[in-house]
Formats: sequence, C-alpha cells, structure tokens
Amino acid sequence: MFKAFHPQNHFSLHSGQGRFEEITTIYDEMMKRLKHVSIAVIKELIRCLTWRKIDWRKLFLAGAVMSIAGIILPTCLLAYRSNIRFDRFRINKLLHQSLNGSIQHVPSAPFDSLSSSIKAKERPAVLPRRPRRRQNTDMLKVALPPPRRPVSPRLQRYLRSLSPHEALLYAKREVEHAPLVDNNGSYLYAPVFRNVSVFQRSYELMEMILNVYNYRDGKKPIFHQPHLNGIYASEGWFMRFMEANREFVTKDPEKAHLFYLPYSSRQLELALYKKNSHNLRPLVIFLRDYVSMLASKYPFWNRTRGSDHFLVACHDWV
Repeated sequence: MFKAFHPQNHFSLHSGQGRFEEITTIYDEMMKRLKHVSIAVIKELIRCLTWRKIDWRKLFLAGAVMSIAGIILPTCLLAYRSNIRFDRFRINKLLHQSLNGSIQHVPSAPFDSLSSSIKAKERPAVLPRRPRRRQNTDMLKVALPPPRRPVSPRLQRYLRSLSPHEALLYAKREVEHAPLVDNNGSYLYAPVFRNVSVFQRSYELMEMILNVYNYRDGKKPIFHQPHLNGIYASEGWFMRFMEANREFVTKDPEKAHLFYLPYSSRQLELALYKKNSHNLRPLVIFLRDYVSMLASKYPFWNRTRGSDHFLVACHDWV
C-alpha cells in the first residue's frame, strides 16, 4: 500500500531546508550589522556634538527616524522569520516520515517552485472593505456667495465713468429696487438674512463697483507687515490679501470708495505696549499722530472726517 521513498523528493526536501537555513543566516547577519551601525552612529553623534551647540530639534528628528527604522525593520523581518521557521518544521516532519516509510508519497509539488511558495506566504491577507458611512449632508451645507452674473461691456464702461459719489448713488438706487429672489433658485439660505433680495443685489453691485485704496504711508513693523500666526492672525491675513489684491484695490485714491489703514494691532502691541500695564496712552498717541499725518498730507480724511476710512484689528491683550 505504501510507495517507496523517491530520491528526487528527498533531494527537494534537503534543498528547501538548505534554502531556509541560508535565509535565517542572512537575517541573523543583518541584525548584527544593524546593531553595529546604530552604535557607531550614536558614538559619532556624541563625538561631533561634544564641543558644539546642539540643535535639539534636528537631534530629536534624527532620533525619531532611527527609532522608527529600528522598530519597523526588525518587526517585518521577525514576522518573515516566523513563517520560515514554520515551513522548516513542516519540512523536517515530512523528511522524518519519508525516511521511516510511514507515508504513502512525499508530495513534491510544493517544492518544485520554492520561490513561488515563499512569495505566496509573504502576500498580506486582503481584508474586506468596511462600508463607508454616509456623511450627514445637512451638516456639510455651506452658504456660498451668489455666483457672479455676466456684466455687459457697455455697463462696465458706464460704471468706470462714474465718480465714487455717483457710483454709490447708482448702487443705492439699484438696491432699493432689487428684484425678488426665488428661494428655489437662490444660492443663499433666506431665513438667515433680513432681506435676501437686497443682500444679493448689494453683493453683486459691490463686486462690480467697489474700489479700495491702501495707504502706503507708515513704516514696518507696525505697518505693512502682517502677523500671520497665532490667535491674532486674522488681521494679518486680511492685510496680506488686501495688499496683494488687484480686483478691488485701486492705485488712484480719487476713484476709491473706501480707504484702508494697513496697520497691525499685534505689531503695535509688541512695539509699544508694556505687558500688564493697562496703559494705552502710547498706542493712542501713536495712532493719533498717524491719522494727523494722513489728514495733513491727503484731502481724503478731512473730506468725510474719516467716515470712509477703516482698519482691521483683533486683540485680547488690553
């Protein structure tokens, strides 16, 4: 009933066993070299940084990279080595049974292609995909500004020919006679607004007409140097966008409807305010002198007593 032991199968078992022993030897050698390299790198770092100023950020980053590499690489190799040991145990068992004649036939198919069997064991198991959760679309709705309506070239030429005062009168008449907005076709959520039709029309006119002039007077860092980090960053980003804008910003102050004072309250605090003093007089004097300089140099402040001038500031340090 039992077939004789074939020398060809015996040879394939021994060749597979030798291949696994070779891989195990390479693994042990790699671990020894990795250990020596790590020790050598640490000694070299200590020698180089003994008499120099240490950059702790770079040192921490290098240590983190080495730690991750020292954890991930041995973990992957260890998992691969456990598979090797398991296959080696099976080979030894089959070889022992074959030599004792207690098996019908030693299967040679799994060892005909040793590399293919190793690759098959290395492939990670494909996990079933988790069903995606349906997002709450109501929470993701954001009220966007209404899309721009196309403006005819004739109307553009007419608006450019108007003075700032005439353009504001034109906008006022258009807002007073704003067409009703259909709730179904509007991009705005009507209950949020007091009058959604007036808001949408005034917004459209603002995009067509508004011109803002940025004063170039004032020295850094209080002026023209936005603070872009921290809880005071909103005023800094507003300043940056205003000074880089080409759509609403005009270089001709005679065509401007609004005038922007590009100063930073955060930079003003760092320059003039004494912490916990609650003394705002130096700040008030500084801004008063700046406005007086603008009023004496340009006619725009005195023309409206500053009603068309604005600044942007956010703070909690007073």
